[in-house]
Amino acid sequence: MSQRNEILRDASFIAVGLLVFAVLIYRLVQLQVVQGPEYRAKSEDNRIRFVEMLAPRGVIRDRHGYLLVSNRPSYTCYGIPRDLYKDSLAVEQLGFAVARDPREIRDEQLRPYRSSFRPQRLRRDLPYTLLARFEETRDRIPGAYLEIEPKRFYPGNVAAHAIGYVAEISDDELSKYPGLQSGDLVGKRGLEKLYDKDLRGVKGNRLSVVDVHGQEVHTEQTLGRIEPVPGQELWTSFDIHAQLLAESLLVDKIGSVVAMDVRTGGVVVMASAPTYDPDIFAGSISSTDWNALLNDPEKPMLNRSVQTMYPPGSTIKPAMLIEGLASGVINTSWGVSCPGSFTYGNRTFKCWKKGGHGHIDCVQSLAQSCDVFYYKLGLLLGVDGINRAFTRFHLGSATGIDQTSEAAGNVPSREYYDKRYGPNGWSTGFLVSVSIGQGEMLATPLQLCAFTAAIANDGVWKQPFLVDGVYDPSTHTLKKRAPAEDRQPDVPLSIIEIAQRGMTEVVWGPSGTARKQQDDSCRIAGKTGTAQNAHGDDHGWFICYGPVDNPMYACCALIEFGKSGSGAGGPVAGEVLRQLIRRELYPELYKEKNEEEIEAEPQLEPVAESRTP
Repeated sequence: MSQRNEILRDASFIAVGLLVFAVLIYRLVQLQVVQGPEYRAKSEDNRIRFVEMLAPRGVIRDRHGYLLVSNRPSYTCYGIPRDLYKDSLAVEQLGFAVARDPREIRDEQLRPYRSSFRPQRLRRDLPYTLLARFEETRDRIPGAYLEIEPKRFYPGNVAAHAIGYVAEISDDELSKYPGLQSGDLVGKRGLEKLYDKDLRGVKGNRLSVVDVHGQEVHTEQTLGRIEPVPGQELWTSFDIHAQLLAESLLVDKIGSVVAMDVRTGGVVVMASAPTYDPDIFAGSISSTDWNALLNDPEKPMLNRSVQTMYPPGSTIKPAMLIEGLASGVINTSWGVSCPGSFTYGNRTFKCWKKGGHGHIDCVQSLAQSCDVFYYKLGLLLGVDGINRAFTRFHLGSATGIDQTSEAAGNVPSREYYDKRYGPNGWSTGFLVSVSIGQGEMLATPLQLCAFTAAIANDGVWKQPFLVDGVYDPSTHTLKKRAPAEDRQPDVPLSIIEIAQRGMTEVVWGPSGTARKQQDDSCRIAGKTGTAQNAHGDDHGWFICYGPVDNPMYACCALIEFGKSGSGAGGPVAGEVLRQLIRRELYPELYKEKNEEEIEAEPQLEPVAESRTP
């Protein structure tokens, strides 16, 4: 290349460089001088905010797919402590806008984080009346803004005790829930608590540009966004039709209804009355409302199905009869003469029938619920035999159902009496009352329902459960419940069948104590019971199962102060059991009624297809 060409090439490079430099100088002058004020204003008036996005909590469904618990959108008010804490006027305006005491907002919600730009939740679930007020004052409260968030929704308060509720995490719980922070919601009772980790989901977040008033600036620029992951669904064994029926039958009563599928152990009904509204806990309940619930003499927060123990009364007589025959202390031809009372030592124990039953055999001892028969049988069995009769069917131990604070009940043993009264402080006379389910003998409605299901199931005891599987809607996978091992009977089937015959005669025999439960379209078997109550009228029990020839379901009802099992418990448990059976045997008869009866919102697609793992 000639020297002339090299000079021309170098000159071209220099010219291009000077041109680029001139353009850069021009653009710099434009940014600094011409457009500088505009960009400085944007820089001063806008900033980046980190916003957490709550994950929708997993829904809870019944066995048909109907929603028992879901979520609904709600407005939550947030505030930036750094912006609000020192602005007394803004805090006053904020208190007015969200109907909260400004001093409470400043001292309890802003002061601990006063130097932080991290948003703090100030009030959940603003009602529509306050939304308009907030919009009117939002320009005067910089640093406060609204977010739409999912709120737990309990349609009709169905199965409130078993499902439980969510509420703000306590200081004590923060150490038990890694990754959560003050103000987050967690399950507090029932299924909401036991399956909290599955239901909770994973929070998301986004980065947004906000103006001087704390409001988001709409921009096409995406600063960053991670979508929340919804919680997993609980697929339960509940039957919403039967649950609603049971709850309606308990209105104005105090008691419990529990029903089980005898083939699986799935609990289809768990109703307790009086009940409560779980929605009041979804935000932060006031101390006044909380104390009112705790101090209510009818104890609406108590899940009587699993937490309350009662003397089971005559409902446990089938267990006594089975042990008597299995141990050989009596045989199938054994009977007693009942004059209406029984004297043991210096005490006389009455039969419920004042005139007595006359001669009573094994089957009729159940059908007519003769107390004298079981007084004598209890003394023959002794304390060890009575204990064996009840523990065979898991009475005296928690069932292990997926519920919080399940009571174990109480079955007296030799060790129990020695510990309570001393080795020489008790006598066999104590066994007379225990033999008919009174005295120290205690059980929950769930325990008696599981016992009834075992009788119906030829002696096989199945562990009760509520959650059949956990479904992940993100991956469309279902984690089924691991089946518990059944407790097989240790007595011949022929002995169980005698108890079954006796319970059938309770309903269908000419002298049965539950003859009012006869219904030719749905044959059931049962057992009445009365629990003695030192504080008022006796409690009424009724346990039942059916159909007699091919059992599907078992049911137990306990009505406090109901006076008798036949008059109080029978109509409730019998009606629930018959509806369960009829709906399964004749589903076409109930198709048109389903939508009218269900308060909870049904899912839109057939659940039968989606429930294939």
